[in-house]
Amino acid sequence: MRQTERYIERMTQSSESSSRSSGVTFRSLLLGLGMVLLVCVGAPYSIFMVGSSEITWSFFPIGVGVPFILVVFGNVLVKRLRRDWALRPAELITIAVMGLVASGIPIFMVGLLLAIPSKPYYGATPENEWASFVQPYLPEWAIPNPQGEAMRWFYEGMPRGEVIPYDAWIGPLFWWLSLIFAVYFACFCLVVILRRQWMEHERLTFPVTEVPRLLTEESESSSLPQILQSRIFWIGCGLPLSILLFNTVSFFEPGFPKIPIPAALTSVQLYLGAPPFSLHLYFPIIGFMYFVGTSISFSIWFFYLLTTVELGIVTWAGITVTPDTFVYGSMTTLSWQAFGAFTAMVLWSLWMGREHLCAVYRQVFKKSQELNDDDEMMPYRLAVYGLLAASFFILAWFWRSGMDLHVAILLMFGIFIAYVGITRLVIQAGVYYLTTPMAPQALVVAVTGTAIGPHSLVALALSYSLCSDIQSIFMPSAAHASRLGEFFQHRRRLALAIGLAVVVGFVATIYFVLQWCYQYGAGNFRSWYFSPGAGAGGMAFDTVVRQLRNPVSTDWTKMALFGIGATVYSLLSFCHYRFYWWPLHPVGLTISTLWMMQLIGFSVFISWLLKTTILRIGGINLFRQLRPLFIGMIIGFFLGIGISYGVDAIWFFGKGHPVLHG
Repeated sequence: MRQTERYIERMTQSSESSSRSSGVTFRSLLLGLGMVLLVCVGAPYSIFMVGSSEITWSFFPIGVGVPFILVVFGNVLVKRLRRDWALRPAELITIAVMGLVASGIPIFMVGLLLAIPSKPYYGATPENEWASFVQPYLPEWAIPNPQGEAMRWFYEGMPRGEVIPYDAWIGPLFWWLSLIFAVYFACFCLVVILRRQWMEHERLTFPVTEVPRLLTEESESSSLPQILQSRIFWIGCGLPLSILLFNTVSFFEPGFPKIPIPAALTSVQLYLGAPPFSLHLYFPIIGFMYFVGTSISFSIWFFYLLTTVELGIVTWAGITVTPDTFVYGSMTTLSWQAFGAFTAMVLWSLWMGREHLCAVYRQVFKKSQELNDDDEMMPYRLAVYGLLAASFFILAWFWRSGMDLHVAILLMFGIFIAYVGITRLVIQAGVYYLTTPMAPQALVVAVTGTAIGPHSLVALALSYSLCSDIQSIFMPSAAHASRLGEFFQHRRRLALAIGLAVVVGFVATIYFVLQWCYQYGAGNFRSWYFSPGAGAGGMAFDTVVRQLRNPVSTDWTKMALFGIGATVYSLLSFCHYRFYWWPLHPVGLTISTLWMMQLIGFSVFISWLLKTTILRIGGINLFRQLRPLFIGMIIGFFLGIGISYGVDAIWFFGKGHPVLHG
């Protein structure tokens, strides 16, 4: 009898092990690549061509959420027909991960990659003086060949019978993609190195992963995932979905009444001259923030209000700073304070993980065996040496593009601060829609001044192609993949799926977007990136002209504000970790100046209020029982936006109705 029980136990363990390790299969890779193509083609098609909603502007975007939900529903039907044909949870996770890592490619990577290097010759006019201040210092190998009609056709459309001049793009795209892949690989190595610290030591919550995790949670008694069997899930789903479907009627009948969601219900101005506090109701924000600690959600909206009051004091005192390119908020002066807090958050988080980082160091360089890296997406040795090699390549690339070495080092430091900081905010605070307070290039210029030479300034302008409008980047998706990798016995197969998704995503996006640009003209797209008179390239190169005309030294006002933000964050962090009764989490200070806060602040407040009330009434049990309601809000909103996109693509091509920004 005991032998039989042991045999059954071994077979059960073997079955569970097989289930967990079979996530990366041929069919999951095939469906995952289908997801990648939908994301990488559907997102620019929605914005550039249809004029509909922006579906990849977050860290769990609608462009991934809608296809993944449809795959889950389709899997339910397959399971009812023949259960052994259905996708296992780990396979579904593979599909979701491949979509997530590709979500930042079409707009915030390829969009900028094509918009900025293509502009310095086509966009040059006697008025902007790019011919004198920019063109002589451009690295020819990083710019599409300006000879002939290649760039004019790119922006204005190609005559019939002509062939797309790929030869003008092949060389520059090769070098830019080598830089991008090096940055992606460095970010992946950082995720591998920091995963254990984030998940096991700090126990960060990864709120965004709750959607794929709960949607793939199997039920033994039904073909439906457990969450889809909950009535309150469908109530939560029906609320935003019914509102968005109701508003879709106005697409056909402009006079038909609309419910102002997610548009602002109203706006509140705390004092004369203050930026308006818009009462937007974003159901995904309410849903995701439900899975965040109340101290975090409280601090996010509290610090936004506090910073708004502070802005009035700063304005009254006459404290101003020179403008920067790609500033992400109306509180330009205080953005430097928030950026100081943002940087301090990253540095303090690394300090808190010093024991783990030292253990990784000993594992790699002293060959200790204190850490077991079999469960990581790559061995620590490869991650550390890969990070060093990628960093060296990035520095060499920046230096070769014209930057002085110290400028290149500062820029790389700023980029890694931005990427690690956003990743931490997403996996800890659940703010799935955000960016950095300032662009990394602004930090470089504030530290060095603008008298660093034209080669460095032009190279910095070109670097906006890689890192500028930071709203959907690879590193948080890689971190989510490491969390969802718990479905796998070995995460390293998942790393292969991630690499495949990235390569296919870039190749597909570049191919299709170039096709559209030369067929219709990028200047005709409904995107400010490609605006013929300005656009992303205009912002970057006009800044160079302004800086060369008015060279300045280190901006000590910006540095002082930066230092104040870092100091205040450090004090708040000390109080948070030392005093259990301390109510404010310092993370709210890092994003308090973002323009997104005007859109999401009210929804964060609603989520905090609901969760606080739920915990006081029913405690943790009621909190768990109501999880399906908030997941339903996210799913219903995603489906509603997906349907509105479909309506636009069929009936309103080129004249779509963007429902939301983000």
